[in-house]
Order: sequence, then structure tokens, then C-alpha cells
Amino acid sequence: MRSPYWCSLLFLLALVSTGAAEDRGPVAGPTETGYLLPNGWHLTPVGKHFVTTDMPLNVIPLADGKRALIATSGYNRHNLYLVDIGGDEPQSLATASSRQSWYGLAIDKSEGKVWWSGGGYGELHSFDLNNGGFTRTSAPESRPGRGKKANADGPKAGDAPASDTKSFRSGVALDEAAGLLYSLDINAGELHAIRLADGSKNTLPTGGRPYDVVVGPKQLFVSDWAGDQILVIDPAGFRVVAKIPVGDHPNQMVLHKDGRLFVACSASNTVSVIDTKRGQVVETIFTALFPKAPEGSTPDALALAPDGDTLYVANADNNCIAVIDVETPRQSGVKGFIPTGWYPTAVAVTPDGKNLLVGVGKGLRSHPNPRKEEGETLDSEGKPLKGRAGRPYPYIGTLMSGALTVLPVPDETTLKDYTAKVYQNCPYSDEQLTVAPHPVRTAIPTRVGDASPIKHVIYIIKENRTYDQVFGDLASGPDPKGNGDPSLCMFPRKVTPNHHKLAEEFVLLDNLYCNGQVSRDGHPWSTMAYNTDYIARDWHLTYSKREGVDDDDEGHLQNAPSGYLWDACARAGLSYRAYGEYGKRVSDGQGALKMEGRVPGLIGHLCPEYGIPKVAGQKNRDTDNAEVFIAEYDKFAKEGTMPRFIIMSLGEDHTSGTTVGAFTPEACVASNDLALGRIVEHVSHGPLWKETAIFVIEDDAQNGPDHVDAQRTVGLVISPYTKRKVVDSTLYSTVSLIRTMELILGLEPLSQYDAAARPMFNSFTDQEDLTPYTHEAARMDLEAKNTELSYGAERSNKMDFSEYDRIDDFELNEILWHAVMGKDAPTPPAVRHAIAFRSLPTAK
Repeated sequence: MRSPYWCSLLFLLALVSTGAAEDRGPVAGPTETGYLLPNGWHLTPVGKHFVTTDMPLNVIPLADGKRALIATSGYNRHNLYLVDIGGDEPQSLATASSRQSWYGLAIDKSEGKVWWSGGGYGELHSFDLNNGGFTRTSAPESRPGRGKKANADGPKAGDAPASDTKSFRSGVALDEAAGLLYSLDINAGELHAIRLADGSKNTLPTGGRPYDVVVGPKQLFVSDWAGDQILVIDPAGFRVVAKIPVGDHPNQMVLHKDGRLFVACSASNTVSVIDTKRGQVVETIFTALFPKAPEGSTPDALALAPDGDTLYVANADNNCIAVIDVETPRQSGVKGFIPTGWYPTAVAVTPDGKNLLVGVGKGLRSHPNPRKEEGETLDSEGKPLKGRAGRPYPYIGTLMSGALTVLPVPDETTLKDYTAKVYQNCPYSDEQLTVAPHPVRTAIPTRVGDASPIKHVIYIIKENRTYDQVFGDLASGPDPKGNGDPSLCMFPRKVTPNHHKLAEEFVLLDNLYCNGQVSRDGHPWSTMAYNTDYIARDWHLTYSKREGVDDDDEGHLQNAPSGYLWDACARAGLSYRAYGEYGKRVSDGQGALKMEGRVPGLIGHLCPEYGIPKVAGQKNRDTDNAEVFIAEYDKFAKEGTMPRFIIMSLGEDHTSGTTVGAFTPEACVASNDLALGRIVEHVSHGPLWKETAIFVIEDDAQNGPDHVDAQRTVGLVISPYTKRKVVDSTLYSTVSLIRTMELILGLEPLSQYDAAARPMFNSFTDQEDLTPYTHEAARMDLEAKNTELSYGAERSNKMDFSEYDRIDDFELNEILWHAVMGKDAPTPPAVRHAIAFRSLPTAK
């Protein structure tokens, strides 16, 4: 492991050394050998690639070894493909589409009948596969979502019966000898045994969140995604006979011919190996690239070679396939790794054992928005990507195309070459759990636990803006600075004078990216430096107005094993306080409301007044929230009880669209700007300013255009130890802020992502400048409200703005663009970048 580590260390040192104000660091985009992602990880996918509409969750190669079935789920169109994999380039032979689908695909031995999970549709899709095409045999989808009625014609033989209001179909498995099709209902916690002859079914309550089902010689096996266990089921008696504990988030399974059951456990970086004869785990295979790696590899799919000697595991967040020798029981060993595209979600081997098929969940790169890139497959269906239905720029969900990669199974020499590439692509190493090398001394420690002159951290999370939306105008005028596009600036200096002044007086970060794509995964990334496989799959469904998978009551599916930043503080004995973030409104027992934590670590640590409107029924403003925080801050400072870590939600810049009677988008963003300015002013004039750092970032950048990348965002770093009046173009991401805060507070990393993140050394110095900040007054009318004549008012009125992730952000983007820029504002100009999908050599 040492040689790859030193390669990654030298790569890290080279990058962190490029942060002088006049230098520009690497930008997310094409490189000489592949693609640099916004999170700082590099992609060099091998093989040939076929573009899919979205995230492939199932891949089944057919017996001829020349064709394969691929089923996709996600934000875009859900497609079932029949793909020719035997030619020079993979290409589609036939396609069937569904409004709603999910993980779960089965085919009979004759390869004439296919069953596909309907996900939130609540039923199974079924097709005849003949003459190279699909013929639907199940009833057409009725109205999607819960509470739907059964199809008028009823189920046909071999198809699933009508669903109830909780139904969400997951894994399926065929026992053709018994004439049964097994189907899981992940939300209801049920296993259905459907008789192929007449469509009748038996139902077995399983509890938990059943994900995958596998048929054994005399047993069935069901993975409980939330319960960290495998259920063993007697098919004859149709009852659960055993529960076997495994790693965190068990998902896909595969059964060896010798009786070993391999279970991918995404949140623990492992594959649990069960001896099905003994009914116990006999081996745990660690799939991460380094032996001490915390969560972050995310093994979420696996496949056995036909001879049973090799296991292939998709490490989704490491962007690779782990190749594991499993020939000898209890002596498994990782042989190497294969570089893939972004976030592999499915893997299979052709029946002849010659070719590997990999489904890539996020494609081969990220994208700017707007964009029109010559020579590139622009959307998930090969058409030029533009805003839908008049939208001026593409929404981030539509940018997340998937892919199928086809490559020969590598020999030993080629696998060695591939393995070296995977390590070169990975910025993480175990040494980074305790050290963060940097050649220049700053206020940020380079070793976990070392002292820092900064004692108090204030972390402010805002909502959904891109860099160009706010700072694009800084690139114009008599003193241009930063990599911005003024034509995309929706909230310029007159709306956000404090953001502009703070960026100019301290550090302008013009190469900062969100790790999350939307609020649903943005807040987990912003608070636990990771998002689980559940969140990565589920947000695509709910944000595209499909039904999602329900988490269990304890939140096991969305919570990472290492927890959140406040959990890390608790483990280290540090005091902490939250303002709004991960809070919920509850009764105070006296007829009013208060805020309380909605995760265990925040109960009793969340300010009860923050986020509660002064007048019942009125919209809470960020300026009101700032007053609540300032009052508590003064009390803490006076009493000497200032928490070491403060986390705050300051999200009015999300806006309420143009809802009639609500504050206009400009008024919302201006209120957010004024609140931030007042908070910084108050802290910088206070007694603790000398030992305080304030970090500000958006949880995601989904609601605006950006000419560099759709995930590039607005961020600020404010401290006496922050460099003054410079542009820091080092490539940072959300987890860079988290890593920097962890080093200040002496906290160990939460995941591989913050451990590998580039700390913000280049934004800091070791020389203090105690000059306080004076806020700018609002230049907009903060009380301005939308009217019935406001652009998009009727549509905004129908949106649910009670929480940040309950509205159609795709539609809100279009409303905000025209409401702010003008009804007749032209579509943002095109941006040209390199080809995204291309065949790469399979070796060297």
C-alpha cells in the first residue's frame, strides 16, 4: 500500500501548494487522462461505454454473452434496455420505459419473460422478450404514487397483484422449478410469493426494509437494508427461521454454488460471507482501498464469476470495482481494483466469464449548467440538453446520466495497471486520518489534536445557490476578480452587498463545490461528510415526483455509522449548539412551538427559539433568526460558556418562489445577506473574535446556473486568521470546510471524504488581523412581496415551501430565473467543454 500512498500524498501536496492569490488551482473538468470531479476525486474509466438515462441498478447478461438487460432508476426516465455488448461499441437493441421502477430484475431460463420491480408503482412490470424487443404483459401503470387503485383488468397470470397504499417493490427472484416469483415490498416490510400459473400470492411479513432476495436450494435469503441482518426463510413453511447479523446497510447478495452467501454491506465497506449451512458469518471481506478507511467506499453491488473463483464488488464512492479471490473459503483476498465511471451501482459477468459489465450511476463526469458541448451526448437520451418546457438552463437532476461499461475481464498484468490507476485517482490514504500535510504554517493544524489559536467554530449552512448566481458579477467592472460569468448573476451586489464585501475583505473562493446535488443529500454531506447509498438512490425518486423508500423510525438508512459533526464533538468532549439545522418544530406544552433536534445527538443542544416566527402564522426571516443567535451569543460570551462548535441553518436564500403574499426572491436573498452581515459584524466586534472562525457554504447548488459546474457554489471563510483581500482558487468542496473545522477542533475525520479533502490552508495565515467587519445595509426592500402578477405566481402557490426539499426545484429554477432576470430574459449562453462519453483503452 505504501507506493500508492506516496503517489497520492505527492499529488495532494502539489495541489495544496497552488493556493497563492494569483494562481488558479485545478478546476473540475476534463484532464489529460480522465476527469476531475467537483469532490476532488479523479476518474479514468476503462472499457466501452453505453449511455443510459440514469442510474443502472440491475444488469443481467444473457446466455449468448452478446446481449444484456440493463434496468435504470433515478431522476430521469426509467428504462429497461436490451443492449448489444458484442460489437465494437455497445448499443441498444430495444427499450421499454416506466414512470416508476427500482432495484429488482429477473428473467426466466428461456429468456422469454422478464420481471422488473415497479418501485413506488407498487406492482411488478413484466414483459415478453421476443424478436429482439419487449412486449408488455403487465397492465399499464395506473396513476403513480400511494393510494392508487388496482388496474381495472386485474393481474394477469405471472404478474404481481394490485398494491396497497404502502407498497414499494424492491428485489425479485425467480424459482422456476417451484413455479414461484418472489417479490419484496420494502416499505411494507413484506415478501410475496407469486404463483406463476395464476398470479395468486402468499405474503410473509419480514419487517425492516427488505432490499434483495436470493433463492437457495432449500432456503430463501432476504437482506434487511435498515436492520443490518439477513433473514433466512423456509420456503416450504413460508416463515422466517433465522436472522443473521451482518455489516451496515446490507443490500445486494449473491449465492456461491458451495453454499456461501456474499452480502454487500455499503456503510461498513465490507462484504459479509455467510456459511448458509451453519447459518453464520464466517468471513468479512474489507473492500476499501486502505485498511483503516472509515465509511466511504460504499460497496453496493456484487457478482460472481461463472467458475465461482472471483467476486466482483462495486465500490460506489471509490469509483472502482474490487476484484476478490474467493476460491478458497475463509481465505478470500483482494487481488486489485478496476477504475470505473462515477459511482458504480451494478456489476455482472457474462456467462463465458470473459467480459465484465458495470452499471455507472452518475455517468463519467459532472457538468456545468447551462451547457452545450460539441461532440458530447448531451442528455440521457442522446439529445441536446436544454431546459425543459421553457426552463432556461438544465436542472442538476437531468445532468446525472448513467452508463453501462463493458470491458474484458483483466488478466493479472492488466489488473495491476488498473489497480495503480485506482490508487492514483483516490486522494484518500490512512495517514490522512491523523495528518494533513502542508508546507506552510497557518492557523490550521496539520495533525489531528494539535493546538490552534482558533477555539470557536461557527458553521453556517445556506440554501441552494451557485457561484455565478451571486458572485458572477465580480468578474466584471473596473476591478474584475474571480472566475465568474456576469450574464448568469441573479443576485448581484445590490441584492447581496454583505456577501460581496465579505468576499472582498476576506477570501473570495471561486473554485468551491458542493458535495451534494440537492438538499436531500446536501445536508448529510454538509453535516456528516457522506451520504449513504439510501440517500444517493432515494433523492432521485422524490425530487422527480416519484414515490421514495421510507426510512425506518430510527433513521438507520440515512445515518452514517460515524454520525454527524456534533456526534464527533460529543465523542471528543467538546461543547456544541445548533440553530435550526436538523431541527423540527414541536409543541412547547403551553400552546406555542419550539425547536427541538430531530436526530438524537441534537436533543437538548438546539436553540428552542431559533426558526420560530415572532408572530404565529407569519414567515420567519433570517434577520429574526440572526437576532436570536446574537442574543444567545452575548449570553455565552458574558458567562464564559461559548460552545466550541456552532452549526446554523440560514436558508432564506432558498426563497419561496413567487408565491402570492410571500416575500419576493430578491427580498428573501437580501434578508439572508443582511442577517449574515449582522452576525459577522457582531462576532467580529465581540470578545471572542480573536479565537473564532466562521465558515459559510450552501448545502447544495441546485437552484441556479453556473458556467463551470452545476455544483460550484458560494462560500466564505471569515476569521482574524483568514487571508485578506485575496482570491483563493484552490479546488475545495463541502468536505474541505468540514476537514478544516475538524483540524481546528481536534476531531478525527468522519469518512474517507473529509479525510481526503483538501483543507483550506491556502485561505489562512498564522498572522492575526483583528480588524472587525462592519455590515452593509440592505439595498433592496426587504418587505417587498409577490403579487398575482409576479412571474410564476400561480405555480408557486401550489408548492410546499414548509421544508427545503418539498418543492419541484426544477420548476422553481425557471420561476426564479424569469422572476429575477425578466420574463423575456434569454436562455444563458452555451458553454463548451470536452467530450464526456468516450471509449477508453482497456489497458495501459
